[in-house]
Order: sequence, then C-alpha cells, then structure tokens
Amino acid sequence: MTTIGPVQQIVAAIRAEMGARVPAGAANRRAGASASSANTAVRKRSAGLLAERVRALDPLDPERGRKAFRIFLESVLLAELGEELINDPAFYTMVDQVQRTMESSPEIAAAMTTAVARLLEPTRPG
Repeated sequence: MTTIGPVQQIVAAIRAEMGARVPAGAANRRAGASASSANTAVRKRSAGLLAERVRALDPLDPERGRKAFRIFLESVLLAELGEELINDPAFYTMVDQVQRTMESSPEIAAAMTTAVARLLEPTRPG
C-alpha cells in the first residue's frame, strides 16, 4: 500500500488540532505505543475495518464522501488516542469539531478532497 501526500498532510492537521484538545500526556503515551509491533497488527485490522466501513456506504448517498472522510478521521483519532475512546460519546463530539475545523481550512479541505477520492476508489483484486 502506498501512502498519499494529502493523507500525511491531513494527519498532521489532525495532530495539530488534537494538540489543543487532548492533554499532552495522553498524546505522548499513544505516540510511544504506536511504535510497538503489537500496534502494527491493530493498525492493519483498523485499515481493513476502515475499508469495509467505507465500502458499506451507499454509493448514491450525496454525503458519501464526507461520511467516508469521517470514518477515516475516526480511525486516525482512535489510533492516536486509544481505541477505548470508541465508547465515549465525547469522542464523537470531538470528531465533529475536528472535521468542521478541517473543512473550514481551504488548504486542508483540498487535501481532504484528494483523500476522499482515494478512499472511494474501487478496490482492485489482489
């Protein structure tokens, strides 16, 4: 799997946005944990779940791109902050706020558009 520049730009923007919202200790603990080999398996599983959730979106839904990006955003934030937040309603409020902030920046919104196009690409047989 190749990385795409806009995704790296988006992840950097997410980290910057999170810096204002998350205590430094929590972000640093997750950053250290993400280097472990055990976390690699979690990331692979998360990537598979991300693709599965995006494929499940209705192709005719006019909000499909925005929903696909939200799924991506949730997965990045959970990977950074800890999967245990999946059950915290405040997490989803934060996701809403981060997504709105990102959409309000023309530069990040352009990168989001590119990332959404990649997220919605048909899967190729492996």
